[in-house]
Amino acid sequence: MSAIYIVAGIIAVIGAIICYLFITQSLEKKRKQRERLIRALHQRAKVFRYILSGFPPNFLTKELTLLVQRCLTDVLQQLAQLEPKERSHVEEIAMVANLMQTTQQRPDDGKRPTLQSQAQVKDVKTHLQELYKFLMHLQKRGTIKKVEADDFGEQIKLLVLQISIDAYILQAKAAKQGDKPKLALHYFGLAKKLIEKDETGKFQTTLLKLNKIMAELEAVAAPDGALPTPDEEAGEDKAWDELKSQDSWKKKNVYDE
Repeated sequence: MSAIYIVAGIIAVIGAIICYLFITQSLEKKRKQRERLIRALHQRAKVFRYILSGFPPNFLTKELTLLVQRCLTDVLQQLAQLEPKERSHVEEIAMVANLMQTTQQRPDDGKRPTLQSQAQVKDVKTHLQELYKFLMHLQKRGTIKKVEADDFGEQIKLLVLQISIDAYILQAKAAKQGDKPKLALHYFGLAKKLIEKDETGKFQTTLLKLNKIMAELEAVAAPDGALPTPDEEAGEDKAWDELKSQDSWKKKNVYDE
């Protein structure tokens, strides 16, 4: 009888050890999953901050700004639950809420600040690519419908048009300041060509200014009527095609965690 008790005791001890190991492994697995999720959320929040901070004030449309702000808020709320001792999450949630309120009250009249340097043009283009990648991910995951993604895509395309126009105007101004009126006319002509292709009519004020500047330059640059023809590939179409060709959003990234 005592042998039976001994065997039963050994079996119970082995069972307890197995249960302990199983529970320990499960807890360790959950801990690692939690840590991985926290790292992914921090990285995701960093990307959203990067997108929001990379544009001049009021450059993005109201809808695009609110979309990114809502996504950042959602990430911060998850982090606040996972890291309740980190007061910075709650503070940032409050800050973003104030920003969203300001954004909602902003009149979206289509007026956007012009870019002031080629470096800024390059930086804004990079941020637009990141934003477009994020939108494609949202559509892929079903977070937004295709019709919404298409609408946001058209808004980004219009912003790409603006930075293309700004880039040409910056080049034209640099040529004008360098006493190269024909070259200035060339770049002003490229900017004008882009505006004339646009069907939204949002750049008519810029077009009027270009016409006035070009008329003044024509008298200096080509008094005999021989003007350069802007035959360079349309910058907006090229920039938009380059942006859409960025297929890194199809790969696994921080949004997929």
